[in-house]
Amino acid sequence: MTVTDNVDPTIACPAAVNVFTNSGCTATGVALGTPVTADNCGVISVTNNAPASFPIGATTVIWTVTDNSGRTATCSQTMTVTDNVDPTIVCPAAVNVFTNSGCTTTGVALGTPVTADNCGVISVTNNAPASFPIGATTVTWTVTDNAGRTATCAQTVTVTDNVDPTIVCPAAVNVFTNSGCTATGVALGSPVTADNCGVASVTNNAPASFPIGVTTVTGL
Repeated sequence: MTVTDNVDPTIACPAAVNVFTNSGCTATGVALGTPVTADNCGVISVTNNAPASFPIGATTVIWTVTDNSGRTATCSQTMTVTDNVDPTIVCPAAVNVFTNSGCTTTGVALGTPVTADNCGVISVTNNAPASFPIGATTVTWTVTDNAGRTATCAQTVTVTDNVDPTIVCPAAVNVFTNSGCTATGVALGSPVTADNCGVASVTNNAPASFPIGVTTVTGL
């Protein structure tokens, strides 16, 4: 009389597991749990094909139960590794530049930020304008990692006007004295001025009353 076991064992996998990455963008030492197994003739082994290190994303772990007759059954467990580590970014040093003829600065060399991430950096961008106006502009740098996580830093670009304005005085003026041996109400004319960032004021040191002789009027 030969009795053969023709009943497969049963196995119910542990629940799906969700963990975060470590500094190397993997997950190790993961507690998978224990499957529930049964067999009419007894279970001899329960194994799985889990790797020692889980990569980012979803990994399917196959559990296998073997009974005393060598019959097997399997089930699948999902192991999901999520990157929860933000990238890091350190901005370049502040930049100081001078204006061009149009009172702006173009072609500014901003430098390169220092970035890092456990799962790798996918992009580094900034919001720098093509042309920087006079004064201080804040440039925001953004680093994005492979999981879409971001970090930002701020860099200051300061544009200074180092171009002096120009002025061409009106022609020399010749007038006659009044009854008091001076000249008042003299029409000096207008100087020609220019500046890359605009002229704020034009003044001179002309007296209200010019004495007889030669007086030098300085325009500012």
